[in-house]
Amino acid sequence: MDMTVNSLSKGTGIHGRNFAFCPTLASYDLDILIVECKGCSRFFAACCVHKSFGGVLTGRPCKTCHTFQLVFTDGACSNNGHVDAKSGLGFTIGRNEEYKWSLPVDKVMDGDHPRTSQRAELLAAIEGLKKLDKRHTDCLDACEANDGYQYTNHPDEIPHLIVVTDSEYVTKGMSEWVPEWRAHGWRNKQGKRPGNVDLFKKLDRTITNLEHAGIVVGLWHVPRESNRVADSLAKDAAHGLNAYIE
Repeated sequence: MDMTVNSLSKGTGIHGRNFAFCPTLASYDLDILIVECKGCSRFFAACCVHKSFGGVLTGRPCKTCHTFQLVFTDGACSNNGHVDAKSGLGFTIGRNEEYKWSLPVDKVMDGDHPRTSQRAELLAAIEGLKKLDKRHTDCLDACEANDGYQYTNHPDEIPHLIVVTDSEYVTKGMSEWVPEWRAHGWRNKQGKRPGNVDLFKKLDRTITNLEHAGIVVGLWHVPRESNRVADSLAKDAAHGLNAYIE
């Protein structure tokens, strides 16, 4: 099965590793496209097939489509570009505190590489995706335990994990640059090793492994103002504050 092009709800799906909505939904505001399930407090993308929406359309109908699961990710770096720079990661998959993580970047996570904003953004996407993968079945259990709250899925029930980021560097890198680099032995057009290629390869490998397990993965680029929770968590981690580590 080709996981790089997967259309479900009339065009909504993963196209070249980018998540995109069908033309009808693409015209909606983001508060309608991001849905919070009342049963499990997790975040999902809107689905026109099941009329599952957020914002002013929440609750029509009562069933939330759980097909497109979201993890909002962000990376932050204090004193970016300096030897004393410190980086942090933030990601969230739901409204509750148990669904929020704030992780400082240390040698265990990223060795002796310089702490930069770009590396932090890539690390956040990698670690956030791993966290979402570990928790992607929890939402169904939570809904079933919550007085039989009704949720719905697409017939094939293939998990779709969506990494939400405000970093064009991450989304453009994975959808446009990585295929070219891979085709040329992980070199750019000038024949040189691209910056942060180790993390691009790691994210590419993480996505590919999930695809081989039958899980569809995509990246969704959103404006910074739509990623404030992850941004705050990342900044806290970069400054050594309120680390949420599981």
